[in-house]
Amino acid sequence: MTSGAESRLSADAPSRADDVSPVADPLVADAFEGHPFAADQPADDASDIWADECDESDWLDAELPPAEAVPVSAEIFLGWALDDAVATQVVLNMQAARQLFAITRAFRTARANPLIYVPAAAAERIPGVQDVDFAERSVAFDLAQRLKLSENMVRDLAYQGDVLDTSLPRLRALFVSGAISQAHVRAAVDACNGLPDDAATAAYDEKLAAVATSVPVGQFRSRCRRLRERLCAETLQERHDRAAKLRRVVVEPAEDGMAWLHAFAPLVDIVRADARLTATAQSMKHREGETRTRDQLKADALLAWLTGDGTPSAATAHPTVIVDDGGRFAELLGYGPIPPNAAARALRDAPAFRKVIADPIRPARLKLDTTRYRPTAEQRHWLTLRYGLDDAAAPYVAPGLTTGGEVDHVAEWQHGGTTDVDNLLPLKPRLHRLKSVTRIRLDPKPDGGIRVRTPTGYDSDPPPF
Repeated sequence: MTSGAESRLSADAPSRADDVSPVADPLVADAFEGHPFAADQPADDASDIWADECDESDWLDAELPPAEAVPVSAEIFLGWALDDAVATQVVLNMQAARQLFAITRAFRTARANPLIYVPAAAAERIPGVQDVDFAERSVAFDLAQRLKLSENMVRDLAYQGDVLDTSLPRLRALFVSGAISQAHVRAAVDACNGLPDDAATAAYDEKLAAVATSVPVGQFRSRCRRLRERLCAETLQERHDRAAKLRRVVVEPAEDGMAWLHAFAPLVDIVRADARLTATAQSMKHREGETRTRDQLKADALLAWLTGDGTPSAATAHPTVIVDDGGRFAELLGYGPIPPNAAARALRDAPAFRKVIADPIRPARLKLDTTRYRPTAEQRHWLTLRYGLDDAAAPYVAPGLTTGGEVDHVAEWQHGGTTDVDNLLPLKPRLHRLKSVTRIRLDPKPDGGIRVRTPTGYDSDPPPF
């Protein structure tokens, strides 16, 4: 911050930066338009600014000449901008803390009052249902809809608030005051798992609080990990064995018809796999006429091994690919657009085709009576097409047999709901369970998308007043 002495300007004092007033720059002028010290600010306007703030009868001497405009150097303008950036960051940190602890309170309230979300005696009526568990799921979903965040991120924020409240009071105080960011908080919370006792946790909190305000997030994260290693009584082998139980593979769709394939697995196995891919790519690189890069060869070899191309055990999954008549556009339902060449390969290798004509309802019976609960193959196929092309419904549905969707009756079958496509919704499994157990409502809209309503008053598509 600029001190009071440094901020006082004199009309006859030489301006730094070659006496060039930055307000000649239209960008700077726009940024500081109306500032009382701006060089092109009329004197009367400057006087009016101060007069508006005070009672003129108390101190403003009408006989004094109006304040003269004083040229301001680019250095001073830069100082204002830097100070504003710092002050804004403090405010953002404070607001982030306020939001984080509001989320934490919401989870605590839902746990203490599960009947807000879960009907009475749901645990007695539905096997495997625990009221508190579904109350937590519901409040995570409710907050995710309101904040436009993922449910996992909402749960992570609630967990951070719990840890700060119960174990890291010094870091909590810094966060609430705006001295550290949420990124600092997350680094500290992520690394504190496994500390052996309260004394180690207190030492962890004290040492990190002493340096948190003076180091950037990347360095702070490294210090968190190193400090945890020194304080943790649990052996690396024990922690590795626990983490290995979480190994998994995740598909992440990307732009331009591409995707990432993530594998969370033991480091040694990942390194071995990468070494084999590298060696294979290096061998392929020496083939005559080979033009692919090593990274491209590694990716191609990985996919060939995983899909089993050219072997009796080659992948036999049947994803749904939609192609327009002109071959200009193709989409892999449930994931996103793919280029025409990829669609052509899928069609070339497909064991069968199904053409959807202008009226796809007549060839199949899509409406059934209430005596049949399970939808037919034709109904499932129609739901795949209907919701696979509905971008607005994408956060809630999983159309297609390969994406794990579960067909839900919008009006419950046991309450008279029919098994027809107008009353069926291919929900993601967790949302299917959530809708069936709790008071949360998920209803298809006639023009596309899903209307979401929660018992706390949230409505994604409220009626007009």
